[in-house]
Amino acid sequence: MYRFLFAILLFFTALFLAGHYAESRKLLMTLKQGNPYWVLAALGFESLLIVNRAGFYHAVYRVAGIRESWMRLVLLVSAGSFVGLVTPGGSFSVAAFIVADAVKRGATLARAVLVNMIYYLCDYGAFFVVLMTAFGYLWINRSLTAYEGLAAVLLLAFLGVQAFLLAVAVHRPQTLMRLAGGAVRAAVVFPPVRRRNLEEKVDRFVHNLLEGVEWLSRKPHRILRVALHALLVEVLGICILGTVFMAFAGGVPPGTLIAGYAVGVLFMIISITPSGVGVVEGAMAATLASLGVDSETAVLVTFVYRGITVWLPFLVGIVCFRVVGRK
Repeated sequence: MYRFLFAILLFFTALFLAGHYAESRKLLMTLKQGNPYWVLAALGFESLLIVNRAGFYHAVYRVAGIRESWMRLVLLVSAGSFVGLVTPGGSFSVAAFIVADAVKRGATLARAVLVNMIYYLCDYGAFFVVLMTAFGYLWINRSLTAYEGLAAVLLLAFLGVQAFLLAVAVHRPQTLMRLAGGAVRAAVVFPPVRRRNLEEKVDRFVHNLLEGVEWLSRKPHRILRVALHALLVEVLGICILGTVFMAFAGGVPPGTLIAGYAVGVLFMIISITPSGVGVVEGAMAATLASLGVDSETAVLVTFVYRGITVWLPFLVGIVCFRVVGRK
C-alpha cells in the first residue's frame, strides 16, 4: 500500500518541483549571500524544531497510551512535511497520515484521532498566545488589518470546536455518544441496512475514543510535558525568523519579529493552499513592511524563512516518507 501511495505522491512531487524549480534554485543562490554563521544557526534551529515536534508527538502518544520511538516520530514528522505540501489537504493530510501510521502500528483509530486532537489543540493553543501578543503590537502600531482579525477568528473557532468535543468527552460521555448516533441517523443518504452498520462502527469508535479520554484524565500531569513542547515550537519558530533577519538584515525589533512570525503562521494554518504557499509570503512580507522593514528586505527575509521552514523539510521529507513506508 505504501509503495502505491509513494508512487502517486512521487508523481505529484515531480509536477510540484517542475513548477517550483526556479524558486528552489533562487533559494540556494540567496542563502549564499547571507552571513553563513547566521544561516547555519537558522538551519540548526529548524533541525531542533523537527526534533521537538517529534518529541511533541511522543509526549502526546504517551498521554494517549500509545508506545512509539522518538526516532520513528522524527522520520514521521519529516515525512509529514512532504505529504502536507504535495497534497491538497495541507495539515489535514498530515493528520490523516499520522493517524494512518498509528493505526498501522496497532493503535485504534479512535486513539490515533485523539492523539491528533490533543496535538493540534495544544499546538494552536500555544500559537494563539503568541498571536495575541503580536496583535497587541500591531494594534499599537496601527498595522492590524481586518483580514488578519478574520483569520484569527477562524483559528479561534477551530480551537473552540476541538476544546468543546474534548470537554464533552470528559464530562458528558453519554452526550457525545448520543450526538454521534443522532448524526448517523440524520444522514438520510444512507439506506437503513448500511446506516445500522455505520451506527455500530460509530458507536465502537466513540467508545474507544472515550476510553482514550479516560486514560488521559488519569494522567493529567503528563499534559505539562505536552504544553512545554507546544511552547517550544513557537520559540524555535521565532528563533528561525530572527536568525534569518540577522543573516540578511542585521536584526529587527522583537515586536516586529513576533508580529511577522505570527502572521506568517496564522495564514499557513487557515490558508486553502498546501502550507500556505503563495498566501503566507504575501501576508508576511506585507506585515513586516507595514512595521517599518524595507520592502525588499521584507520580501527577501520572508522568502528565505519560508525556504528553510517549508522547502528544505519538504526535500528531506521525500526520503523520510520512503523510509517510514519500509518500517
